[in-house]
Amino acid sequence: MASQRHAYDDPIQHNLDAVTRELARPHFLSNLTPSRLPSQAATEASLSPPAPHLSPSQPRRSQLNKIQLTFEDVLEKADLLEPLIQEPSADGSEPTVGTRVANHLQTCFLDARTAFCSSIMAMASERNFQSFGHGHQDLVLAVDFNYFGTRMVTASSDHRLKVWDKKDESWSLVESWKAHDAEIVDVKWNGPFMGEVIGSIGEDGRCKIWQEDVTEVPQSGSRFKLITNMGSSTNLPFMSLDFKNIMQETWLALVTRDGLLLIYEPVDQSNLNEWSELCSQWVCPNDPPERSDEVGFKVAFHKEKLPCWTAIMAGLDRKSLGLAVAAMKKVIIFRTDRQKRFWPVAELTGARQIIRDVAWANGSMRGHDIIATASKDGAIRIYELSTPHSEKSAAGASSTSAAADTYVSPERPGKNQPSGIGKGLASSSNVPDLSRDNDQAPGRIRQAWKMTDELTNHHGAVWRVAFSQMGDLLVSTGDDASIRTWKKAVNGHWAEYAEIETARDN
Repeated sequence: MASQRHAYDDPIQHNLDAVTRELARPHFLSNLTPSRLPSQAATEASLSPPAPHLSPSQPRRSQLNKIQLTFEDVLEKADLLEPLIQEPSADGSEPTVGTRVANHLQTCFLDARTAFCSSIMAMASERNFQSFGHGHQDLVLAVDFNYFGTRMVTASSDHRLKVWDKKDESWSLVESWKAHDAEIVDVKWNGPFMGEVIGSIGEDGRCKIWQEDVTEVPQSGSRFKLITNMGSSTNLPFMSLDFKNIMQETWLALVTRDGLLLIYEPVDQSNLNEWSELCSQWVCPNDPPERSDEVGFKVAFHKEKLPCWTAIMAGLDRKSLGLAVAAMKKVIIFRTDRQKRFWPVAELTGARQIIRDVAWANGSMRGHDIIATASKDGAIRIYELSTPHSEKSAAGASSTSAAADTYVSPERPGKNQPSGIGKGLASSSNVPDLSRDNDQAPGRIRQAWKMTDELTNHHGAVWRVAFSQMGDLLVSTGDDASIRTWKKAVNGHWAEYAEIETARDN
């Protein structure tokens, strides 16, 4: 009897049972074949950080395993829901049975995941922030965690990278080495499927990729081997880099200080020693920054292995890559079609000064994408990127992807010119009629955007923004030496949830 009461009070188990009941309905099962069953593998967003305000019940390990089957796995097998969603209704006035089942399943999955997340956040909130001596001889300019959060890399103005392992509640140094001949401005871990790989860029104009050799002794100075060393073709250093992974496939995005976007993929996906260029394109072709100007360029891939499900239903290629590029006072959203050609779908505006960071939230099941920016003007701006259901709704949207109609990347005098795919994009981006893009380049769609929030609680410039793994929590930091967390309120707008004051050096 006690065990029954415990199961009833457990919100995770309760919602998983609701999913099971729906899956067992004869009408639902009649549409399934063995080839349509969803994968049991967890998606990259399956284990998500929690929502901070719900029940603090602690999940059992068996429930953590069950929660890995998410609605995204069902979407990955798009033919599973297609016969249900397209099932005609009796009179056309009410949602079909298939649509109601799909919506109910989505709600149950989200409720189960939220309950799971709240349990983890409740436990994490009881812990205090810990500080430790990093040992760098100068400022730490970039920090990044690996996929599992068990390792950390720090990059400094002292030209060195340091890798740390988490053991119990402390961080131990694994390796420290001189990685560049100038200060290191950005560093990123690659995904978990290609070994322990780190990418770094420095003011020496180099992008370097390092791979761990576990046969070397820790702190020997040679545990991380240099496997790729690329230079900037514009004679100006790179300003930002990011990796994108889909299982064993990986891509690399870079942007230079003068606004040249470069995207690479390995020649052989089984190793990262040699890369081929997919795209080379100027992101500020009409207003290039001068050498003396303060600039803001940042790249951020959409990390999930599937795009938003509404975009897929509209015709976007299910393997399409999404990339947000902050370029001074705007953000350009790029996607790929079925030939892996990048094209701009939207240009997000509204910032009054340069944008210093951009973050793309996970959550392909919500029906639209959420993108946040941090600006020097002291504001955090939240944008929603959606897919109109028809050409009529696209034409009536308040803020549409007009940038996709007019975005031109002309040749810049005195600069190295894009070649290959990038040059093809520059000439093809003048096509005004995007309604025929999917015929001319399969996998392209029209998208619309709107700014939903402008958050100005920071007292000074905002430097960094980052979403939680589930995409329902936003963290920011700025010149006011505070860390602020934001969460979506009941009214649909983002509101400040907590503020943490950080210590300043005198």
